[in-house]
Amino acid sequence: MRSGLSAGGRRLGGRFPRPLGFAAVAGQAVALVVWVAHTPGDEPERAAAAKDDDTVAITYIVTGDRPTADVKYDAPTGSEDHEGLALPFKAQYRFQKGESLALSVQNRYQNGAGHMMCTIVANGVVVKQASASGRYAIASCSGIAGDDEPVPGAKIPAMTAPKLPKGEVRLTKVVRVPRYKGPGSPVLGRVEDGDARLSYASLGGAWGPSRRTDPEVTGYGRRQAFDTDPSWQAVFASGKVSSELTQAYKGPDKLRALASAVQDDRQHTTFTDTTTGRDVASQPLNVSGRKGWVIVREMHFRKEGVRSTMDLSAVVVVDTGRPRPSFVWLDVPASHKRLWPDVNTLIRSLRVS
Repeated sequence: MRSGLSAGGRRLGGRFPRPLGFAAVAGQAVALVVWVAHTPGDEPERAAAAKDDDTVAITYIVTGDRPTADVKYDAPTGSEDHEGLALPFKAQYRFQKGESLALSVQNRYQNGAGHMMCTIVANGVVVKQASASGRYAIASCSGIAGDDEPVPGAKIPAMTAPKLPKGEVRLTKVVRVPRYKGPGSPVLGRVEDGDARLSYASLGGAWGPSRRTDPEVTGYGRRQAFDTDPSWQAVFASGKVSSELTQAYKGPDKLRALASAVQDDRQHTTFTDTTTGRDVASQPLNVSGRKGWVIVREMHFRKEGVRSTMDLSAVVVVDTGRPRPSFVWLDVPASHKRLWPDVNTLIRSLRVS
């Protein structure tokens, strides 16, 4: 994975394991902002009910048939501009009546020709909707909170994942993690991540020491890494899944969906734009009597100056008993395939502390 920070990476808090999503900070009543990827089914618009005050419940929705898009929109606290968001996308706010609304989506050229649609929902009713198609397709919606009339016949789009691009693979059945061959890394002891309530093997050999990080900045609490090329790294990190992502996924399949969503986010923000992700394992885990799920994905890419054309990425999400599940994320490039058994070491050593 990349060791440097792009502009987009800096906005997301780094090119390392960061759970999908963030909460908007506002000086007035603002609902949760959620970046949703692969949401199962259509959510009820809980925040869309009208209130007897001077505010309007506004939901911005972006959908399309490509996996990512560049999205801009007006929030009560100012404008937001984000590159490479996973689709579908939803953001919910309460605007004062008379405030301007704006939402636009542009297909990323790396995706090839595709179809994009923007939708603005006010108090549970579609008031703006537009679509566009093409390699550089741009769809724009704008209006005034409380002044816009419903769009006749328009429906709130379903928050379902777009069709995967050619070559992408997402497992929908259980496939066990293989036992990878090779010497792997020596185990020096254990890492205790108290914030995530997880402990696991501390890896030696090429790996640097496990260090604390600021989860408010990076999205994770502990990290080990080493350079595999001047601009590429192997990374081993742990933390808590964001509250936004936790709330976006419910039901008995939540842990699998969360593991897949974290993998999707890493693929779109940490690797090159042309990366193809292929799941090779997806299975439930029992971690100290708590439920967990692991997804192993091959990230196929090409980057000048990087010997590897594929990284092996493993994400484990664990219900530790706290409101937010925790995760451990391990990425090892194919140039260091001899260390792929570290994935098995991680799974065997993982404990809820």
